[in-house]
Amino acid sequence: MRSKTGWAAASLLIAALLGSPAWAAPLVRVEDLPHLLQLPIFQPGEPSILYDDEGQAFASIVPEYRVFIPLARIPTNLRHAIIAAEDARFYQHGAVDLRGMARATIKNLLAAQVKEGGSTITQQLAKTLFLSHERTIGRKVREFELAREIEQRYTKDQILEMYLSSIYFGHGAYGVEAAARTYFSKGVAELDLPETALLAGLPRAPGRYSPLIDAKRAKARRQYVLDRMLATGGLKKTQARSASRAPVSVNPMFRGRGAAPWLVDYVRQQLDTRLGPILVRQGGLKIYTTMNAPMQRAAVEAVKRGVATIVKQKAAQKGGGDAHLEAAMIAMEVRTGEIKAMVGGSDYGQSQFNRAVHAQRQPGSAFKPFVYAAALEQGLTPVTLIEDAPIQFEIGESGRRETWAPENLDRQYRGFVTLRRALEESINVPTVRLIQQIGVDPVIDLARRLGITSELRREYALALGVSELSLLELTSAYQALANGGTVSPPFAIRRVIGPGEVLLEERSPKPQQGLSKQAAFLLTSILQGVVERGTGKAAQRIGRPVAAKTGTSQAAEDLWFLGYTPSLVAGLWLGYDQPRSIGAHETAGKLAAPIWVDFMRRSLGDNQIEAFSPPEGVFQASVNRRTGEPTSPSDPEAFLEYFIRRYEGPPSTATLSETGFPPSEVNGGTSRPQPLSP
Repeated sequence: MRSKTGWAAASLLIAALLGSPAWAAPLVRVEDLPHLLQLPIFQPGEPSILYDDEGQAFASIVPEYRVFIPLARIPTNLRHAIIAAEDARFYQHGAVDLRGMARATIKNLLAAQVKEGGSTITQQLAKTLFLSHERTIGRKVREFELAREIEQRYTKDQILEMYLSSIYFGHGAYGVEAAARTYFSKGVAELDLPETALLAGLPRAPGRYSPLIDAKRAKARRQYVLDRMLATGGLKKTQARSASRAPVSVNPMFRGRGAAPWLVDYVRQQLDTRLGPILVRQGGLKIYTTMNAPMQRAAVEAVKRGVATIVKQKAAQKGGGDAHLEAAMIAMEVRTGEIKAMVGGSDYGQSQFNRAVHAQRQPGSAFKPFVYAAALEQGLTPVTLIEDAPIQFEIGESGRRETWAPENLDRQYRGFVTLRRALEESINVPTVRLIQQIGVDPVIDLARRLGITSELRREYALALGVSELSLLELTSAYQALANGGTVSPPFAIRRVIGPGEVLLEERSPKPQQGLSKQAAFLLTSILQGVVERGTGKAAQRIGRPVAAKTGTSQAAEDLWFLGYTPSLVAGLWLGYDQPRSIGAHETAGKLAAPIWVDFMRRSLGDNQIEAFSPPEGVFQASVNRRTGEPTSPSDPEAFLEYFIRRYEGPPSTATLSETGFPPSEVNGGTSRPQPLSP
């Protein structure tokens, strides 16, 4: 309260100074003020416009959007509205309005907070053109000095003209012409009375009164402006009454403005590197992106709604909720690798950090598919048996060795299980035994081939997702699995057109086969089982064939859900910026999956349902689901499993011993593998 009342007292002090002889000596040396004709230079060039995958403009890249317009082209209603809302006695007072300042000071002192400003239009112009927004007595005194100089050099009409072309209206728009184009997609001369009143209410607090953010609050502010216009004689009662009834109707220049801010930042950062920041911001470029507007909206809404639901649930639990929970999502087209949607956090206004691209977190079990894919590459099958029993390793350097004993989440052990069951149920110990069997290096090599570039720890714990990855690279690797093992690097820019020429055109590199089509399909079939019988059952709600995997890091600090249909892959992460547990008993299937499902249902809608098609070289055979042995269809445990045809004849099933090797290899004298150094 002291600071607020202090500012009010400062207003009284400055008012006193204005009436003292000290005002005769300039407190600030004004070297030069701009000539009226110089104002157009404040428009820094043509903005670069971003277009979605349908060719619709949705955002701009420009430090600020300014358009100078002569006073004669500004509607009388808008001039009256601005004056009524910001400075009713503009044409009667000088640089400052002592009467208005005194009134505002008294109101602020009585309310013990800033309720009303006393700045004139001239003062606001001085601050906008030359000063910072710091709230200090020194800055306010400089503002008075500059305002006095402006009043001495220019007429009132010239000052109003400069003000109307420079004041900030929100969403990057400076000046009434830029504001009219931003909010209504038309020139200021075309605005009707309700639109002019709405614009006039914005300069006081553009973020608070923007109709693109809060239409209800914008309407209330518009009513305030209309009331002020009526009180100052700028309107007749019938005009004010008619304008009051009009709905708040906006037609923004960029329909998706604010819907894809993280994607815009991602595109801008890439283009800054390739084309240079000046050209990107001032060159009037046409940037055609891969973003799909409906999918982007679905992603934003799903994340916002999902995070709010979790926070509300936490609030109802002992210990209360936490509004700092974050989320990130990326969606890509399977066939091309085009990024269709990107959400980098729960609220861009609160934090611009793009967690989808730049955050590195432990993926937990979401990394396991790459271990199983490497095993399939080496000739193992979905029904290969591996032991689920306690195991331990000596890890660490000489003299600092310790015992590591991986555990299953439920602390239960199942004996011998098939690879399919181990991955469907996300069982930890068999996965660790599997990487011991096939080797860590083949897993790392496969991850690299699928596009994962982050550092991967060369240790058995890699199988449990201890190496930190970004959501972008993990989702991209899943996209390769969905695309039959074909790697298509993710991209968000299709083409960039400058004045008269194509500056950049994204040409997809020659597809690289990171994993065989057959192994990719078998893994996809297992991940379908994750949805049908395992930890990803929630994904069944999208009502179409889907393959997915959950991921929960140690202590539930990170929750992941990665999944795909034949056409669309999406990845979701939940967690805190400063890692800590989301909840001792929380899982990705419980909290992350519903958000992912929400997005996929909205994005796929009534699209044709597609099935995963087996490639050439894959066949089915009836096996016992529990043992993996060939069986007849009449067996209650019978299951049609997929196999890669490597030779003619029925499939064989190998059994892994406690050493992690097939019996034939053990009997043949294969030595026991030594634990790898961490």
